[in-house]
Amino acid sequence: MNTHEIIESYVRDVARHLPRSKRNDVAFELRALLGDELAAKSQAAGRAPDKGIVMELLKGFGRPADVAARYHQRGALIDSADTHHFLIWSLSGAVTLSLLSALSPSAERDNGDEFLKWLGLLAIIFAVRGWWRRRSPKAMAWKPRRGHDWMPRGLALLSMVATAVFPLFVYAAPQTFVETMFFGRVVSDGVVLTDSFAQSGERIAGIIMLGMLVVMYAAVLVQGRYAPWSNWTFAALHGGLGLLMGAHGGVARAGQVFTTAKANEVAAPIFGVLGTFLLMCALYGVYQEWARIKPAPATDSQPK
Repeated sequence: MNTHEIIESYVRDVARHLPRSKRNDVAFELRALLGDELAAKSQAAGRAPDKGIVMELLKGFGRPADVAARYHQRGALIDSADTHHFLIWSLSGAVTLSLLSALSPSAERDNGDEFLKWLGLLAIIFAVRGWWRRRSPKAMAWKPRRGHDWMPRGLALLSMVATAVFPLFVYAAPQTFVETMFFGRVVSDGVVLTDSFAQSGERIAGIIMLGMLVVMYAAVLVQGRYAPWSNWTFAALHGGLGLLMGAHGGVARAGQVFTTAKANEVAAPIFGVLGTFLLMCALYGVYQEWARIKPAPATDSQPK
């Protein structure tokens, strides 16, 4: 290759790292700059441009990807500002999968594979979030908030009623729920509980904890906000229910929750998903309380 071909190869490699809208302009500018630099270097060396001179010149410019970054800085897969939350959710996923695996061991479960899937999902979510924030900065601009303790009474009422209907009603009386929901037009024999599960301590504990969730939302409704004690209680209830759902998944896989095999087959992964979600909520609640910032005392000079 002669010097012209080497420079063209270098310019092409730089351009392919750039957005299409910038490639032609950057290539034109870079080609002219390299030509001037090569002429100056050849004159200083006292000989015509050759492969040795041009390779030394390009080595000084750096890798094509580095040169392209000087013209256009691409966004990172995970923005540095999001690293903290990415690590928190990664650790939460690892803890959750470990707990569910201990409660519901299965030869088919591969925790390493599931954790890699979780990391991949997180990477996609954070990458899309960062891309959208760069593309539409106004849409994701900061807005003042009342803090995570605040909850509108309307939302508290909705949460209380929703929790009482689903999942408390569904969990406590699945057959009655199906008959009520579909006005008796759907056969409910498929969700009949086994005697052993219906009378188990695990199920009774689940009903009690779900009932306590309803009571907690009623307390928030009265107060108009969360309190530190209620935040810790919610985290404990979510964690306990998450562990319980994970254990139910193992019982369902053994065919011991419902009297029909099909219902157990459908319920097992649902219990696993619910357990994962509730454990993640519990861990996030614990993190929020641990990271809580107490405002500095107000002074007369501060705006009110």
